[in-house]
Amino acid sequence: MAANTDNPLVTVGLFVYNESPFIRDSLKSLLAQDYPNFEIIIADNCSTDDSGTICQEVAGNDPRVRYVRHESNIGAAANSIYVLEAAKGNYFMWAAGHDLWSPDLISRCVAALETCPEAAIAYASSTWIDAEGNPLDREAGWYDTRGMGQMRRFFFAFWGNLHPVLGVIRAHYLRDVPKIHACIGADQILLTELSLLGDFIHVPDTSWSRRQPRAEETHKDKVRRYTGGEFQIAGSWIDRRLPLLRLPVEQLRSLLRSRLGIFEKIAMILALFPAFLVRYIAGRKS
Repeated sequence: MAANTDNPLVTVGLFVYNESPFIRDSLKSLLAQDYPNFEIIIADNCSTDDSGTICQEVAGNDPRVRYVRHESNIGAAANSIYVLEAAKGNYFMWAAGHDLWSPDLISRCVAALETCPEAAIAYASSTWIDAEGNPLDREAGWYDTRGMGQMRRFFFAFWGNLHPVLGVIRAHYLRDVPKIHACIGADQILLTELSLLGDFIHVPDTSWSRRQPRAEETHKDKVRRYTGGEFQIAGSWIDRRLPLLRLPVEQLRSLLRSRLGIFEKIAMILALFPAFLVRYIAGRKS
């Protein structure tokens, strides 16, 4: 791909595992982006359906697409790290192999980041769709942290939803934070890390459709799925026994690593302990 200095390169990291009912439409949606300088890296986590065949076909017909298949399922976290480490772009966006994006999403998010150099993420408005692509009666919500200090940004990321993690992110910020943890809450850990580095920009005039390909799950069902063989996000003994423990531990570590002053760190840590309990209770009811 030729360099385009007027439009910084954007890498889309598409993680795939058994997405054959949706992957063709997802790739069509990404390849329809009006941004002139992007690449797509597909990391197939050893799918057992026709996902690989579809992805290879698309990659063979479009030089912007690179397809890699792992020899075994390396887990969701490791696959996310893989596409990030393979990325060449100034900006990076994770993408799921079942979602859809408006054609101007990348271009508008890049424009927002280019005009706000202190921002870490720009992300679109989001809607939920079912397996057939029909809108779901479910609100997504959003937040924008421009004009806020580190402490306020952290708590917006702490209490907000996880949708910004699938926005367009400055690649060097992602490389400045610890690797994605193979644990429940990894997205939340990453967002609070990034909130201490820069703003989150909501771009309301573009959209992303998040597909819900499976039936509604209880909290217990989600934990069982996340710690199972497909996701492999609880590898250590303590993560398997206490799968929700790593989330607060890593968020406390991110605060201690931050550039906040000592008194700000103490105040935030004291505020976090009751907040962890409240979020745990709320999470079990969701």
